Amino acid sequence: MDNNLLNDRIGKLKNWEQTESLNEILYNALSSLHAYANDRFDSLTDEIRSEFALNDNPPEIKVAVCLEDKIDKQVFLRPVESQPQYGGARYITTVFASCDYPTIQKLTQRTYKASIQGDKETLQTQVELKYSVKYLRNIESLYYSFNENELRWTTVDERYFYKFLDVYSTRDHKQKKIEGFEIDFAEFSKYISYDKVLLWNVSPMTVPVAVCDPRPAYNAIQYEHVLKNVPLDEDKYILCSLGEKFNTFRRGRDMYVRTYKKQYEQFDLLRIISNAEAKSPLYLPVKSNKRKPGFIDSIAERRFMPTWGEAERIIHSLGEMSGIRLMDIKTPPEQSPYMQLFYPDKDLSLYTCLDYNIFREENIVIKDRKPLMFTFKINTDDIWAYETMFYALSELQLYFYDYRCVGRLA
Repeated sequence: MDNNLLNDRIGKLKNWEQTESLNEILYNALSSLHAYANDRFDSLTDEIRSEFALNDNPPEIKVAVCLEDKIDKQVFLRPVESQPQYGGARYITTVFASCDYPTIQKLTQRTYKASIQGDKETLQTQVELKYSVKYLRNIESLYYSFNENELRWTTVDERYFYKFLDVYSTRDHKQKKIEGFEIDFAEFSKYISYDKVLLWNVSPMTVPVAVCDPRPAYNAIQYEHVLKNVPLDEDKYILCSLGEKFNTFRRGRDMYVRTYKKQYEQFDLLRIISNAEAKSPLYLPVKSNKRKPGFIDSIAERRFMPTWGEAERIIHSLGEMSGIRLMDIKTPPEQSPYMQLFYPDKDLSLYTCLDYNIFREENIVIKDRKPLMFTFKINTDDIWAYETMFYALSELQLYFYDYRCVGRLA
């Protein structure tokens, strides 16, 4: 009702008791309405303040290698699982190659004699080796989960991933069940082992919804799901793809998932176990993508300049970069094929860079980027030298996105 009309009606009342009574009623009604609005505002403010991002920082991913007969002794680390529809008719097994990167390149460029014993017959065939899709697809899946959860991607230290090779027959073996096999790896036999398993601190889990609260939002309904029995301690949780936009957050000790199309009865999560410092025996120790940020990192995060000093800062902030030194940065002349310039006297097929971020969507944004070569000196002559370099390159690529980062060891 218009205020002038209301005042006019009140002013025409002849009985002062009625006027006072009406004024009191209006005062109480408006006071109650004002108090209700304040209570609702305070309640909404408290709710928003108690709601914060589930993962303030990217989770730390840890990887290790274990012997098959000691997996049961691992408390925190989990085997890296095979992705669905993995393998195929020609897949035989996965092996671990304890040799350096150039040797693995030679190992994967030829075939080997094999005998496969199956439920039907014994097949004499040839086999070939490829980098293990069984394991590498997990990294790609993890990357897209980071994107959908709006987490900043940080390169996983994948040096162990690239020592596992899948073995395929060069023709279909048509065996429903492989009961045994023998493979002659010739001079490479001393590097090959069958009893190693890749572990990491990522554990898939399915969690039921305790409560789903539909709430109005503009011209639609959004659904706030409270997840049941999710201990929000030091571990972090990433929601697997839903096929729609979602948000994850925590309110107090509860984990919430907000969706916009429908409500759910359960969710698939990836639990990133934080205290994954395995005390039980490991064949190869835990490696992680944990950074060692310094004061400069805190002020340079959004003010990055592609300089030598910034490249050194990035390299030394990586947790596993002890013993590596940046020696040179240069761009080759445009008329020179960059691989010939970098490795004029080498078999070029041995120096194809492992791309830890081959699945990154940014790779298609800038086409025909100029190569930028980083020359490293690594104070060790072990089998991990090249993988260490490629790990550094993959992280540098996230910053030097105008170039295609390549590298070599001095």
